[in-house]
Amino acid sequence: MSKVIALRGATTLQKDDPLEMDTRVKELILEIFRVNDFNADQIISAIVTATTDIKCKYPATSARIGGLDAVPIIGAQEVDVAGGLPLCIRIMLHVNVKDEISSLKSVYLHEAQKLRPDLRDD
Repeated sequence: MSKVIALRGATTLQKDDPLEMDTRVKELILEIFRVNDFNADQIISAIVTATTDIKCKYPATSARIGGLDAVPIIGAQEVDVAGGLPLCIRIMLHVNVKDEISSLKSVYLHEAQKLRPDLRDD
């Protein structure tokens, strides 16, 4: 029997640059797939957000380049909170899985690891 779960991830950019966004978003998606042993065929939909300081490109476009080309994606802007993590892209994937939910892991890369220190392995 399969279940639908929501799985999160985030990454950051060093600068507001379209090539770096493509690279970092693709890295995030591939790492989520690797860590959780699933692929784009299991993704039902995705939500991708960016902080207000990212203006170079839509993160959803980078997600399509990163392997979610056949997935319905909606993009949004993060709430502009004082002291929030800059240049941050977050993703929520709605995934059709057969495994137990407890075995799935969210992925936070680069400076985004600060968002969830409780999930770090080191």
